[in-house]
Amino acid sequence: MPDRKNISSRMDYKNSKKKTNTLLNVLIGIVALLIIITVINIVSDNDTETAEVESDQTTTEETTDSIADDEVDEEQDTLPDSEKDITTPETEEEISTEPKDTNTIEDAATEETEEATVVSEQSDDPNVEEVIVDSSWQPIGTSQTGAHASSYKASTTDWTEKVQALSYASGLDSSNMYVNFIGNGGSPQKSIGTISSKDGNEIYRIYLEWIDGEGWKPTKKEKLKKKDAS
Repeated sequence: MPDRKNISSRMDYKNSKKKTNTLLNVLIGIVALLIIITVINIVSDNDTETAEVESDQTTTEETTDSIADDEVDEEQDTLPDSEKDITTPETEEEISTEPKDTNTIEDAATEETEEATVVSEQSDDPNVEEVIVDSSWQPIGTSQTGAHASSYKASTTDWTEKVQALSYASGLDSSNMYVNFIGNGGSPQKSIGTISSKDGNEIYRIYLEWIDGEGWKPTKKEKLKKKDAS
């Protein structure tokens, strides 16, 4: 007959093993359940945070748009009535492409050209290198009053104003030129003067005309090759 002790020992071992396996299974189930709960909590927290962020962004955008609209309304209220509700063209097609009045610009340019026309001509005089007429020349002004009497004395006002007109037409400073000759130009209200730069490189014969109340006006300038014979 089998030994009762051995049989009892084997049964106790099997029962102990079953209890151990059962306990392990329970523990594994608890651990798995805890993992599942933890994962669910993490996912739930992320969804909540995302929803809060999106809600905050939406609220911020709405607040910004509201502030911008309020500022536009305030600016619009401060504008004069004539400047309110002005619509700005949104496309290039809506912008006016009508050409500017080029005739006005061309007319202005023509007037400027006409006001400052410089004519250069040749002369039959062998001593004349070039003849120049500048339409921009104006009378130099005068301090003389009453009936004008042309004077060829160096100490007179009329003589001094003739020299000023010669300097003006030649472009030479009065301190850098010699007055070689001033004489009658064919009538009491016309004169001719010959001047030269102090270095002798520029020599001019200049024709003057008296304008009542305005003074002597250059009418023609001849660039000479050499000084006129005395």
